[in-house]
Amino acid sequence: MEKTNSKIHFRVMYIPEILFWGMFGICAEVAFTAFFDLITKKKINLMGHTSFWMFPIYAFGLSYGFDLAESIITNDIVRYLSYPIWVWIIEILVGYPLLKQGIRLWDYSYLPKGKQWKGIISFIHFPVWIILGIVVEYIKQILI
Repeated sequence: MEKTNSKIHFRVMYIPEILFWGMFGICAEVAFTAFFDLITKKKINLMGHTSFWMFPIYAFGLSYGFDLAESIITNDIVRYLSYPIWVWIIEILVGYPLLKQGIRLWDYSYLPKGKQWKGIISFIHFPVWIILGIVVEYIKQILI
């Protein structure tokens, strides 16, 4: 997104960019879940997992979603700290209706109560979402 004269203009996303962010998200989640299981469950097979339904969420969220956050919050530190809130909003908007249908694309219910909400939001992943936001911003600066 570009901000000009107090108006927000969405930049055109090309198919390769949307495909890149979808694949980046899928690969990042598979890697994260594999290393998470290595550390927490001592599973040395490094088999991560995700749902293919996450592809459009990553494709558009990591492109347009981050552009929206950057256009609204120009202060870097505040924006970095806000990324978990943006992620939680998407997790609620996508995860809660699916949960009502008995579908879970992700599941944090293995965490104790107080560290997750209905298995949809994980509060302990707060720093992970900040790091992801910084990494995505960096990749956008060098590639796009």
